[in-house]
Amino acid sequence: MTHEKILEKNMYTHLSNRKIHFKKYGSGKPLIMIHGWGGNLYSLHDLGSLASKLHTVYLIDLPGFGKSDNPPKHWGVEGYALMILDFISDQKLTKPDYFGHSFGGELGIYLAAHYPHTFRKLILCNSSYKRENKVSTAAQLAKDMPPATRFVVDLVKPILKKLYYQLFHRDSDLMKFPQLETNFRKIITHDLTEDVKKIKNDTLIVWGEEDTYTPAHWAYELKKLIPHAVLHVIPGATHNLPIKDPQAVWDAMKGFLLSSRT
Repeated sequence: MTHEKILEKNMYTHLSNRKIHFKKYGSGKPLIMIHGWGGNLYSLHDLGSLASKLHTVYLIDLPGFGKSDNPPKHWGVEGYALMILDFISDQKLTKPDYFGHSFGGELGIYLAAHYPHTFRKLILCNSSYKRENKVSTAAQLAKDMPPATRFVVDLVKPILKKLYYQLFHRDSDLMKFPQLETNFRKIITHDLTEDVKKIKNDTLIVWGEEDTYTPAHWAYELKKLIPHAVLHVIPGATHNLPIKDPQAVWDAMKGFLLSSRT
């Protein structure tokens, strides 16, 4: 049976009273692959197909994306990460390897820092982890308003915000996934710089040199902060590296996963 035919079979499990959609294919040591914010498991379809020649690959639709149910509103990085921990337990996996792209990498960082014996090896690809908590000019003005004026502004703020994003940021994640706005706001204010320093797993950092969302200098910072980390920067590649050039990512991953230091 080809990988493509296997991928047509939908698989579901229930975690935290929510339906989680995933795919499982290939054979060998387990490898969990987690997509970025706004993606779904098919974002890593081609990369997973390459990896499945050596590994049993698990692709998961994170809650709120693909065919999985929406998450609870209180979920941030920790909520999503603990769901992955539950998935590992549910599937009875022992020390799987982990690949995370963008937000998926952020979740891998959190898990490796707080649950260090969960994974064997960690692969971070164009991963989010740093946050700059800047206060916007609009937010500062609202803060300085008299209480009565601020009350009126608070009433119309949802309408004005929606209009603003429709006019100027149609492609923003808030417009694409309005049901996840509360979760998204929690996530983008969670800085994992201190968590990175706790990672003990052998780690591969794969990055697109031309990434404008998670800039390449973050990759070099991660290399310095994580012991036993290996860095592979791919010239000309952007934030969508594992989607646009899965072969280049797999070429970087393959030797790392086959090595037996851990």
